Amino acid sequence: MTIPESDEANGGDMVNAEPGPSALVRREAEPEGMDAILQVRGLEKSFHDNPVLRGVDLELEAGTINVLMGRSGSGKSTLLRLVAGLDEPDAGDIDIFGRAAVRDGEPTEEWEEISTSVGMICQSYTHWPLMNVWENLSLAPRWVLKESQASIKERAEQALREVGMEKHMYSRSTELSGGERQRVAIARALMMRPKVLLCDEITSALDPPVSAEVLGVLSRLKQDEGITCLLVTHDVSFAARAADRFIFFEDGEIVENSQAKDAISSPKTESLRTFLQALQFLSLIHISEP
Repeated sequence: MTIPESDEANGGDMVNAEPGPSALVRREAEPEGMDAILQVRGLEKSFHDNPVLRGVDLELEAGTINVLMGRSGSGKSTLLRLVAGLDEPDAGDIDIFGRAAVRDGEPTEEWEEISTSVGMICQSYTHWPLMNVWENLSLAPRWVLKESQASIKERAEQALREVGMEKHMYSRSTELSGGERQRVAIARALMMRPKVLLCDEITSALDPPVSAEVLGVLSRLKQDEGITCLLVTHDVSFAARAADRFIFFEDGEIVENSQAKDAISSPKTESLRTFLQALQFLSLIHISEP
């Protein structure tokens, strides 16, 4: 399935999942002894003969927060979209929970079932404006999972508690602030119980304090629910404080992939060093404004 692009390629939320034992995120256990929840090998993608991903290899461990950084157009968002199934790669393999999701650039027969464990949230929350929060949250479980109204409502209440929005069950989207809408977008993703949550610049339009609150929700989900998160963000302080790994993209390739604190304090490449210095400079300018 393909939808329009932004930056490398943009789009609305896509959240999928299947029922299981946990109230929100956890379902069946991962295969015993499996450390990597997501494996990407030799992933390639071009748009209009312009290479965006050039043989990307990546592994994510279960229950970790992984931060993607890089300049605009470096391939970050495209990687998320390929893992989420919003676009198809030109070449490469994707394994999720040790199961083949994509082989040689083509979705496997198992892809539809596997993809239900992956959710994606974009910077545009794409709420249905004429629906209240409850109606936005219940739409996918009702039509995709065919669940009962009572079951959906119980999970919606819990999902909203997870993101601190339990008082807004019947608020309309137009009555919410940007930060509140993004929290609802996270709750909507949790409604489908993903094991892997992909976040594409979900705080880019938010003020720094609100951004910190939204990213804090992801930290709690990792801690409390064991969810694996792969997110594109330029919030270095969050990466240093809460991320397990730091992945830096340049011209469609991963040029640095290491422990987050190590990458930020002692970058191995000059390109990452320059990038972090630029972010620090912009942060100082923002702080100094009246």
